[in-house]
Amino acid sequence: MRGAIAKKSTKDGDWRQVFPDRAGAWSLLLNKDPDTKGRTIAVRYTEGWEVLESVHDGTVEVLVLEGQFQVGPIVYGPGDYFCVPGGVVHGPERALTDVRIVVISHGPLTPGP
Repeated sequence: MRGAIAKKSTKDGDWRQVFPDRAGAWSLLLNKDPDTKGRTIAVRYTEGWEVLESVHDGTVEVLVLEGQFQVGPIVYGPGDYFCVPGGVVHGPERALTDVRIVVISHGPLTPGP
C-alpha cells in the first residue's frame, strides 16, 4: 500500500509452506514492491531443513531473529545480518536449530541465471 504505514503480525499471519512437496520451511509475505518485485518476508525453518546452492537476480538481505542458520561455512545466530549480491551463488543453507529470519529481496525471489 503506497502512502500509508502497513502493520502486519507474524503471530497470526497467513504462513505458507515454501515448497509444497517438502515440509520444514514456511514464509509470510510482509511487503511487496510492485515496481521492483522485491519482497520483505518472514521465514521459519525447522531444525534440519536444508537447500543446496542457489542464486537470485537481485540482492537479498537476511536478518536472523532466532536460531542458528548456516550458509556455506558461516553460521549466523540471533542478531546476525548478511547480504548476498544479485547473481552470487550461495549455499548450501541449513537450519542447525529451529530458525526465524527476515528476508528483504531487491528483486524477485526467483532463481537467477
